[in-house]
Formats: sequence, C-alpha cells, structure tokens
Amino acid sequence: MKLSSTYLKTYKDCSIEFNNESSKLLHRSGLIKYVDSGSYCYTPLGNVFWGSITKYILDNFKENTLIKANGNKEEILDSYMNELKSYKNLPLNIGYLTLNKNRKYRFKDGLLNPKKENMIKFISIIGEKDIDTTIKNQINKIDKLIEEVNIKFIKLENDENKYKCFYNTTYPLREVFLCGECGYGDLKEKIKSSSDKDLSTHELEEMNLIHTPNIKTIDELEFSLDISSKKLIKTILLNIKGSIVAVLLRGDRSINKSLVAKHFNIKETDIIMASEEEVKAATNAQVGFAGPIGIKVDTVLCDEEVIHIKNAVVGANKTDYHIQNVNYRRDFGVDCIGNFKLASIEDRCFRCGEEIKDLSGINFIDIDTIKTEFKYLNSDSKEENLYILETKLYIDRLFSIIVEENRDELGIIWPDNVSYFDYHIIIGNIKKEKEYNTGLAIYDKLINKGYKVLLDDRKERIGFKFKDCELIGIPKTIVIGKDIENSKVEIRNRATKESQNIDITQLI
Repeated sequence: MKLSSTYLKTYKDCSIEFNNESSKLLHRSGLIKYVDSGSYCYTPLGNVFWGSITKYILDNFKENTLIKANGNKEEILDSYMNELKSYKNLPLNIGYLTLNKNRKYRFKDGLLNPKKENMIKFISIIGEKDIDTTIKNQINKIDKLIEEVNIKFIKLENDENKYKCFYNTTYPLREVFLCGECGYGDLKEKIKSSSDKDLSTHELEEMNLIHTPNIKTIDELEFSLDISSKKLIKTILLNIKGSIVAVLLRGDRSINKSLVAKHFNIKETDIIMASEEEVKAATNAQVGFAGPIGIKVDTVLCDEEVIHIKNAVVGANKTDYHIQNVNYRRDFGVDCIGNFKLASIEDRCFRCGEEIKDLSGINFIDIDTIKTEFKYLNSDSKEENLYILETKLYIDRLFSIIVEENRDELGIIWPDNVSYFDYHIIIGNIKKEKEYNTGLAIYDKLINKGYKVLLDDRKERIGFKFKDCELIGIPKTIVIGKDIENSKVEIRNRATKESQNIDITQLI
C-alpha cells in the first residue's frame, strides 16, 4: 500500500475528549474517524488493521466455518439444528459476523464501549456430554489469542456455566465484582450476591398499624421510626408486558432488573415501573405505601434476604400508614423467592461466601451455554437435547484493547501477529531520484517475497513521516535517506527502538 494514493490524516493532539489512551491514539494515527453522534468508521488504513485482527481471531477458531447470514440469524441457526438428527453429525461449528447494539454506550469510551460494534459469533452445536470439553477448548484458544497480543485480562465464571473475559481498566468504565477466592464474578448489574440473615433470637411480635403521614421514602421512614433500613421491606411495583409484578427487597437494597428479566426469560427493556394508576389499583393507596399484605398483583417476587427479616416494617396498602412487626409466612406469602437485588461491594460471594473485589473493566469475550428444544439421537439411540455453545468476540473492543496495551509515548506498537504490515518503508525525499527509486525497488522486492508493506512516498518532510510512522506503529521500518549514497539504509524496530544501518545489497 502506497501512502501517496491512500487517505491518511494524522493529528499532533486529540481534539476529542476520551477516557482512554487507545481511543486518542486511534484518532491521532488516522485509523479511526469519530463524529459527535457517536458514529465512527475505520479509515482505509484502519480497515486493513481491523481485517488483520479479524483474520487473527478466525485463525484461532479454524474449526468454525464462517457463514454469511443475510436475514434472521436465529431462524438460520434453527435450520441447521433441524437437520442434526444423530450424534454422527456432531459437533457442528460455524461462525458469522454481526453488528451488535450496545445499550451501555458512552462516547468518551471510544471503541471500548461504542454505540454499535462489530462482533464475531462462533457457534458450536453439541450434545450435553461434550459441553465441558468444548468449553475447555474454547477457553484455551481464547487464552492463547489474548496472551499473544499482551493483554492483561480477568477471567470470570458465573453460576450458569458462562464465562467472560474482562479487560481490567484503571478508569471508570463498567463496574465488575470478582471473588478472588473462587473466580465467580460479573458486571455489577448482572451478578448475584450473598444474602444476610437476621440471626437474632427476638420473638415474633404482633403486627401494629402505625400512622406515617407523608412519609413515603425509605430514608424518611428510617428517620421517623429511628430504625435501620435493614429492618424495612420495600415493595416495588413493575409492569412486565402488561402484568403487574411486586418485588420485595430489604430497605437498603436496589432492584436488579437484569435478574428479574432472567427470572421471566425476557429482555430487560420489557420491564417498566408501574404507573401511578396501576399502583393505586394494586394497593388502594397513594404511591409510597405499598406492602406485601393483601396486595393485588399478578405475581409477588421476594428477594431471599427478605424472608429472614424479623419484625419488619412494611407499607400498609393504605395511604399514610405502615405496619410494624411483619414476618414472612405468618403474615404474608409470595409466589417466588430468588435473588433480585443489586449487588453491593459489602456483600459476600454468592458461590463461596468470601469477600468480593470491585473492579473497573469491560467484557470483550463471552462464552454462553444454551440448552435448545432440538433433539438428536445419541450413540445409544436415545433422544437428548442439543446444546449451543456460543462464543462472542467483540472485535472493536479487542482492537482498542490491543492498542491500549501495546503503545508508548510516541504511538501504537502493533504486535507482529496482528499487524497487517510487516514493514513500513520511508523515502526521505522523493525528489531525490536515487532515494525514490531505491524505495520503490525495496517495496517491490518485499511484496514479491510475500511481505505486506506500507510505503510512505508522500511529498512530506522526513520528520513528519517519522512522526506518522511512530504513531501508526508497524513492527519494522526501513528508512531510505541520505546514506543511500553510500548504499546504506536504516532498519528500525518499533518495539525495542533499536536501529542499524545495513548495506542495500544485504537487505535485498
């Protein structure tokens, strides 16, 4: 590729306010263009690096044949599974590129957290007995892939046989909770946490209706009654696809909509807060006085922490009133007990009970095991369910993370295995015939030998070209300058910054 016929615009400084250095460098090096709406594009030069990273990923997942899916991906996948009737047809390994919408997008995070992002999905359709082996194989591939590009990462596992790779950042991105003991962890809004239990030996006291005029919030109630919020039960009313659902939480807790959505097997966006009219219909009271006793809803979900609260205070479903000394089973029942609270750093690990750490990071690889309704015959001619092992790699995030971990004060330092180019040739002065012709000759020789080469043959000063060369960060640079009169060229190593002058005949 010749820069004289390729678009490249580099910048001395980054005029956009980003939270991370990789986004600044990708902008300054001319590989990415951003606009204020949050959209971005890879420039012609950036696109070849994006293609090189994509190829590197695909080379690590050679078992998965890439397909081009034009249409509903789920329907296309179903058509494959409909044809898998025997264990002899398994496993089936395919993959496809897709564009993923990101609801947690923030412009200042750049490619680490874009509005829409390129993703590769690798699908392995397998039987149940092959799940553990297939997951282990995928994890081994991922470990190799990440370690070869010098990325520091955190591996998390949760309680549903899912695996995630998080890039650990030093700046606020997404809050991640991790147990250093057993490795259980996830995003704060996804993870389950342990539940406190009231171990006091207090006797259950009789319920008592108390007048609480204009006291609608937990903080107000806590202050008015001089009671800990851990002794309060709050009732949150939700509208889920037209059904009214009450969720009971301890007073100091927040609801985790992600866990509620998982319980109903729906999207989080299907959950909205109940309207004022819906609250009144369910409680016969103004907003702020909802409670579990006699509430008129379709479903009552109860966080497991609530059932252990003794002599709690709840809303009375009567305007300006609450009830003291309320206890689970004796005074109210629920439809389902589960984990519906948002985790806190003070909590213990859901799996092993040890302390959890609060980190900042972004996930860029997910492995998820999904049981399907499709059946196949195993080696004993018995019907079993097919499983999908879905591995997602977020290419744009990975692109940015590679740059974040492979850079210095001058610019990007591309690792050899993901750099599209092997050599960057700089012609010092294209007006000097010998420099220009030698540069073209070396370029042609390397291309013919199978190397990928970027030739800087622009009408720019050599100092300007050096700055761009360091910004772009190709592993090796060949400089054709004044020393060509002595048949010498300079070879530079971008990573070590070492250089040597060698004879042109030796190079060719």
